[in-house]
Amino acid sequence: MTRVQLTDAEWEFIGPYLPIGEYGPYPERLRQQFEGVIWRFGTGGQWREMPAEFGPWPTVHNRFRQWRDAGVFEALLEGLTAEAAKRCEVDLSLASVDSTTVRAHHDGAGMHLDDEVLTDLEKAAAEGNRAYRRERHIKAVIPEKKDQAANRKRKGRRGGRPPSHDTELYKTRNTVERLINKMKAWRGIATRYDKTPESYQAGLHLRASTIWIKDLTRAT
Repeated sequence: MTRVQLTDAEWEFIGPYLPIGEYGPYPERLRQQFEGVIWRFGTGGQWREMPAEFGPWPTVHNRFRQWRDAGVFEALLEGLTAEAAKRCEVDLSLASVDSTTVRAHHDGAGMHLDDEVLTDLEKAAAEGNRAYRRERHIKAVIPEKKDQAANRKRKGRRGGRPPSHDTELYKTRNTVERLINKMKAWRGIATRYDKTPESYQAGLHLRASTIWIKDLTRAT
């Protein structure tokens, strides 16, 4: 037998977000199927290797795709975040942002880029992020990198002023780093087995939701 993926208290947070059609599935099967999705992303196993207690794997896989396309996992995460805010367990005025690398398994490999194209994309993303922050008056708290500082000084007045650096807020960066470690505790998140970005993003929303649910159920 595979260990239970959700407790009854945890399921109470999830059930209301899952749509039930006119002809099913039955609520008890709905929970089995949702736990099957958790099993798949948690273990990184193939859909066809799913234990029988979650139901036929094609059914669980199809259900996952329906939930993904309907935005169920994203809505669940937003709802849990709102619940945490209502309980004053999260400060939505402060956001920690970081990046990480996820290696794609050969089953999920698709587009290939050479090093030059990849470098250009990374530079474009960095410039886009800075423009996004400026437009919304978001202050970065990380120190300026040496290559960025050198490039800014090389441009002279056109390079602008150096970004502000809040040393106290910078000390809290471990918050997002610890969260990334928690996210990657699931093998299906630490290594990308999904061919489509939509499926992988749904897995990210699901993993983040389970982390919130653990915290919210401990608080009750």
